[in-house]
Amino acid sequence: MTSRAVGLVLTIALLAGCSGASFGPPASSGASFAAGGPALLQPAIKARHYVYWTPFAGCTYQQIQFARAPLKATSKAKGLYCGSGKGLAYSSGLHVDPSGRLWVIAFGKYSGDPGSAQVFKLPLKETSNPELTFVLSGTNDPDHLTFDSSGNLWVSSHNLGITEYAGPFTKSGTLSPALTLTNGITAPAGLALDKHDNLYVSNFGGTADTSIAVFTKPIGKSPTYYLKGLTKPGGLIFDKAGDLYASINGPSQFSIVRYNAVGLGSGDTPNIIDSTGLSTSYESDFAISNTGDLYFANCGSTGSIYVYPTSKKPFSSSLAPSLDYTNSNLQQAGCAWGIAIK
Repeated sequence: MTSRAVGLVLTIALLAGCSGASFGPPASSGASFAAGGPALLQPAIKARHYVYWTPFAGCTYQQIQFARAPLKATSKAKGLYCGSGKGLAYSSGLHVDPSGRLWVIAFGKYSGDPGSAQVFKLPLKETSNPELTFVLSGTNDPDHLTFDSSGNLWVSSHNLGITEYAGPFTKSGTLSPALTLTNGITAPAGLALDKHDNLYVSNFGGTADTSIAVFTKPIGKSPTYYLKGLTKPGGLIFDKAGDLYASINGPSQFSIVRYNAVGLGSGDTPNIIDSTGLSTSYESDFAISNTGDLYFANCGSTGSIYVYPTSKKPFSSSLAPSLDYTNSNLQQAGCAWGIAIK
């Protein structure tokens, strides 16, 4: 399937069928002190991490799936359907906010114009309902999101641009944009902010010379410059070293790429291009596990999740994925769109 064909072309028609449904490191541990007495050392408790993903599909499919990290070929995923009170329908982008809550973008009852965001406490359960629900006014077909260091929310709309919403987010309701960016970007996709809060935007509808739009802080109405060398880029993510991962999603080449931290200037092209093990994949979004492995959600011909063993091997032009995970929900939906690990 194409990058958005299954998830978007049938959206309005299929939403009618579900409109009736209201839809790190390991935790530190140390000495445990009994009141009035000396400490007894307790064994370290290893934090449990989970991988969360969405299929960007209608209400006949689980809207969010999750499984223990690290993901394995035999991992059994649990999931949430649309369901009363969940607000989920055509769920797409995922991100964990600075407070450790999972944000999920959904088309909801507005068919994506505007979109909505559901906020869940983690770890997720099959019975979970959102703690908060927001209408993202000013969006149209939103599908990626991220947060800056001040806790402000940034959302990309495929049919519009980028909207910023000022935090904190403590009460459900309608959010109004603090800033809207439309100049110099066409059909924006993935978003990432570096340690200085400079905003990087995958310019899906741009050219190879305008692959990633960079809005340096203080963020103005137009990109400061572009990174080059990509076609149809999807998700973006920075690793701890400040390297930026992006993608080439066809039409003839399918690759994961990396711009090194020292190669993020105007006009720079990828330092590493890795096509090993990929054919007709569509990298929609990235996540990095607590151990340092690189995951990406594949909305290609068959929905799946690729895992690169970057905790054990350096990323290179010949590094093959160690896992291409799928299950019946992903295969039938034909897409894994959003991904997050916590």
